[in-house]
Amino acid sequence: MGERARGERPDWRARHYRVLFLRHDRIGDMILSTGILRAIADTYPTIQLDVLASRSNAPVLRNESYLHDVLVFDKYAPGRRYDAVIDCMVTAPSLTTLLLMLATGARYRIGVAARGNDFAYTLPVPPRQSAEHIVDKLATLLTAFGLEPSSVDVRPRVTLSAAERGRGERAWRGETDHGPATGPRLLVNISAGRAHHYWPDDRFVAVMRAAREHVPNIEIVLVSSPSDRARAASIAAQSAVRLVEDDGIRDAMAIVAGADVVFTPDTSISHACSALDKPVVVLHPRGFAAIWGPYETDGRAVESLTDSVDGITAEEAARALVKSFASLSAK
Repeated sequence: MGERARGERPDWRARHYRVLFLRHDRIGDMILSTGILRAIADTYPTIQLDVLASRSNAPVLRNESYLHDVLVFDKYAPGRRYDAVIDCMVTAPSLTTLLLMLATGARYRIGVAARGNDFAYTLPVPPRQSAEHIVDKLATLLTAFGLEPSSVDVRPRVTLSAAERGRGERAWRGETDHGPATGPRLLVNISAGRAHHYWPDDRFVAVMRAAREHVPNIEIVLVSSPSDRARAASIAAQSAVRLVEDDGIRDAMAIVAGADVVFTPDTSISHACSALDKPVVVLHPRGFAAIWGPYETDGRAVESLTDSVDGITAEEAARALVKSFASLSAK
């Protein structure tokens, strides 16, 4: 592991430092990390920040000018050398992340202490006991750069180009029987990456019908992952709403940007709402809302009494959605 730099805090202003942030996992995790990445990159002009991403989450960072480079994880690609490397796993240790940290040859290895990898860090930072949300847990890493997390804006943000926003807007320009829709826009996402985030089809149908009863001129668009397209088509037909097939996460985020309210299980779409400051109603399994819920946006977390969102009734979800539209009307 190398002991020569253990406990040593670099003077980040003294010279140029090449820093690598490891975030080679899910799309939602990358979205929620953007505020921390921005804060690190902007701390000192001497810091050149790269991100090691997965093939699926790398597109999230496409337009972020504060980054020097975004590398897609490839175990066969030759490695680059860095001065410092940052472990993104702040809730549980990862063997893959540990091996990647060592492979960089970095003198400084940064991570949150008391998570199981302290022996590998040269600069462990103490966890913030008051931090509940994953964004605030990640913000603990900023102390390694001399920053006080509570004084830094770590809100997730993604940058959409004008062309992307234009494509997203076109997704909302569906024609109704009475001409172009003029009411508020509700985006409904039915997909989630984990089985305990699956919500039954009939409940989505019931919630959309309730939304239309509450807001008769509402425009509803339905989206899903490619693997759920047949299911989405069935739900859209039963609900008499329009199904839009997005072309990947950036296209999906552009559609989110055009919505007034979003309804979704806990997945990357919910985190895109935090990054784009969109009102959202999110379905969570028991115990998930505090750490993975909407972050500093007009969000409502509906938490199940069970370990699956299947424990949430259509009536509970519809009530939260109605409240979101009431808040929208009050603005």
